[in-house]
This record gives sequence, C-alpha cells and structure tokens, in this order.
Amino acid sequence: MLTPKLSAYDPSWPGGYEREAPKLAEALAPIVAIEHVGSTSVPGLVAKPTIDIAVAVETLTLDAAVWRRMEALGYSYGGDHGLRQHVFRKGASVPWRFLVHVIEHDGQMWRDYLHFREHLRAHPDDVRRYGDLKKVLLKTRDDWYHGIDKAEFIESVLQSPA
Repeated sequence: MLTPKLSAYDPSWPGGYEREAPKLAEALAPIVAIEHVGSTSVPGLVAKPTIDIAVAVETLTLDAAVWRRMEALGYSYGGDHGLRQHVFRKGASVPWRFLVHVIEHDGQMWRDYLHFREHLRAHPDDVRRYGDLKKVLLKTRDDWYHGIDKAEFIESVLQSPA
C-alpha cells in the first residue's frame, strides 16, 4: 500500500495551482469560479503534496467533450467520493499531483472549502493545531488517514465565524 506522507509547506504549491487553473478552466468550461483549496493553499501548513482545486459549475452534468478534455490534460476520473461532486486526479499514484473537485457554485461544499481555507489563513494557531492533528493521525492510522478522521476539527472551524 502506498503511504502519502506529509510535506512541509512548499512555496511552489500556489504556482502549481496558477499554472494548472487556466487549463482546467478551459477543459471544464463553462465554469463559474476556480479556487486553490485544501492544505496546500494555506501558507505554513504541512500537507500531503496534492494540490486541491475546487471548480464551481452551474450544473454537475458534464458533456462528453469535458470528459475528453480532462483526459487530454492527463486527468482520470476518481468518482464522487459519496458527495455531489466530480473528482478528477492527475499524477501517477497517491499522492496525486492534483485533485480537482467539480462542485456546484455557491453550494454548501463550495462555501465550506472557502470558509475553511480563509479561516486557516487568518488563524496561525489553528494551522499549527491542524498540522499536529495530521501528524498524529499518520502515526496512529498506519501512515494513512481519511478526511473523516479530521472531521471534528474541520467542523469546529466551519462553525466558527467567517
């Protein structure tokens, strides 16, 4: 089993997003918005070295041309992760280089992604706490953890004022 490890914050992550975002905007057109989200979008936060990108669309019904364009960019379909979204991944294996979350614009998931990122960017103590949680999870979960393992922390941040 592959075991993604945490990396210290890499200042090249935002540049990776900036280079990939225009290609994704074209491939997934029409889109409403595109944002760098997840741990790699928060300066100073340890992260699995996967750049998460949220792409807001009006409808989750993607036409055949979109699927072909994503494949041409090197993305494979990763399913919906049990949520109302489409996840595309790019890279040879875990950890993926990019994970693209195609979600409904202004839906709860969109708002949560942005609120979580902005909260962490504004609260260095929570960045430290979140990083420490991830390190503990890697040690106690055989070098692997899932989003559900971080749910309590994430929910506490989402319940905080914007």
